[in-house]
Amino acid sequence: MNTLVRLSLLLSSVLLVSACGGGSGSSAPAQGVSKGVITALGSVIVNGIEYNIDNAAIKIDDNPGTPSQLKVGMVVKVRGSADNSTRLGVAREVEAHDVLEGNISALGANTITVMGQTVHIEDNVTRLNDDNTVKVFSAANFQIGDRVEVHGFPDDQGGLRATRVAKITSSNDFEIKGYVLALGSGSFGLSLTPGGAAILTVTGSLPAGAGIGSLVEVRSNAAPVAGALTATLVKLEDRLAGAGEKVEVEGIVTSGSVDDFVINGQEVLTSSSTIFEGGLKTDFAVGVQLEAEGTLNGSGALVTSKISFRSNIKIEADLSALSSTSFSVVGKTVTINAFTRIDGGPLANGQHVEVRAIADRDGNLVARRIVVKGASSQTFIQGPVSAKDAAAGTLSILGLSVLTTSGTEFRISTDSAEQAVGQSAFFAQVTLGVTIVKARWNSSNTLAAAQQVEIELGK
Repeated sequence: MNTLVRLSLLLSSVLLVSACGGGSGSSAPAQGVSKGVITALGSVIVNGIEYNIDNAAIKIDDNPGTPSQLKVGMVVKVRGSADNSTRLGVAREVEAHDVLEGNISALGANTITVMGQTVHIEDNVTRLNDDNTVKVFSAANFQIGDRVEVHGFPDDQGGLRATRVAKITSSNDFEIKGYVLALGSGSFGLSLTPGGAAILTVTGSLPAGAGIGSLVEVRSNAAPVAGALTATLVKLEDRLAGAGEKVEVEGIVTSGSVDDFVINGQEVLTSSSTIFEGGLKTDFAVGVQLEAEGTLNGSGALVTSKISFRSNIKIEADLSALSSTSFSVVGKTVTINAFTRIDGGPLANGQHVEVRAIADRDGNLVARRIVVKGASSQTFIQGPVSAKDAAAGTLSILGLSVLTTSGTEFRISTDSAEQAVGQSAFFAQVTLGVTIVKARWNSSNTLAAAQQVEIELGK
C-alpha cells in the first residue's frame, strides 16, 4: 500500500475515534500479559495501564501474597484485561519476581555487588528500601553484608539496572535468575540474557523440560565463590505467555538490531507495520529502554504492533551552564550520570545538541543520550503534553508553554511521510499525559509561536 495512503487511512481512523468521544469506551478491553515495573500503587500501574487488583491472585516469588506486599519498583507480570484508550485494566494475576537475592559483597560508586553481579543504582530513579524519602544511593546506607533483594533489567553492559533494591531479613536463601548456557557434567552456565556472557557456573541438575536457553531460578544456601555456585534448587520459570497471546514487555535493549532484538530476555521482532511511539525507528539503539507490544508467535518471539520509547523526551538547542553533572537547554536543567551516552563529545558550552532524556521521580530531566550537532538556530522540544487549551492554542510540554497560531504548521507524521491537519483536529488528538508532541522553532526563542507542532505516529 502507498505510504501516504496508509498514513491517510491511519489518520482517518484516529480522527474517527476522537469524533466518538476520544476513545473512552470505544474498544473492548484486550486480554493479555504485561511485564514491567510498578510505577505507582493504589491499584498498580504497569506499562502505563492502571490495573484494578481487588480480585487478583497475588504471588511474590512464587508464594501466595497480598496487595500490600507489592511495591513500587518491582518488576511484575500482570495477566488480565486492559483498555489502551482509557489506560485502565483489571488484573486476574500479579506475579512479582526479583532477579537477585543475597548479601552485598562489595560497594562502588552507585553500585552494589550481589551474587557476584554488579547492580547499578540510579539516583532519583531506582527505588531504595521502599522509602519514598530515600532517593539517592548514599542515603540508602547500604553496607557490605546487608541482605537485599533486587528487581531490575539486564543492561547492554553485562550488568543489572536496578528498579528496586530493598534490605530484607526474612530469607536465608541466595537466589538468582538467568538463562541456561552450555551444559556440563552435573553443571551448567548461567547468563543474564539468552545467549549472553556467562556470569556463573552452577553445580546442580536442571529440572525436566529445561535446556540451553531456558529461564531458571537457582537457589543456594551460600553465595557464589569465584564464579561458582552450588544449587539447592533449580526451578524452570514459566513462559511469559502462550502463542497468540497479547503481550507487553518493558526492558533495556541488550542485543540485536531494530528488526530483531532482545529486551528483558524476550526476543522482539518488528516489521513495516510496527508503530514506533515517542520516537521513530531511527531512534532505536542497543541500550535504549523500550516497551514492546504485540503477540507471541509459535517460537516464543514477540511480533510487535507497537514499540514505545521510555526515554521519549527530546530537546534540540544550544547547551549552557555545563558542569560535570548537569547542563542547561531551553532553560531546563538536565542531569548527566553514568548511564548517559555522549556522541561527538566532549561537551562544551555553546554547542548545539540533541538530548534524549527521561523524567526522574521528582520530574527532573536525566539525559540518556546526547548528540553534539553542528551549529544551528533550530530549536525543538518533545515530550508528553501535560495541559492544552485549544481556544488559546497552547500546549504545555516539559513545563514550557508552547504557543500555536494560524501560522503554525500542524502535522501528524510517520517514518516516511507527513500529513498536515487543522488546528482543531490536531488538538483533538492530544490526550493529556499520553500523547507525545514535538514543537519546533527556527530560533532559540521558545516564547514565540511555534513554527511547527507534530505528533509522530512512527509507523
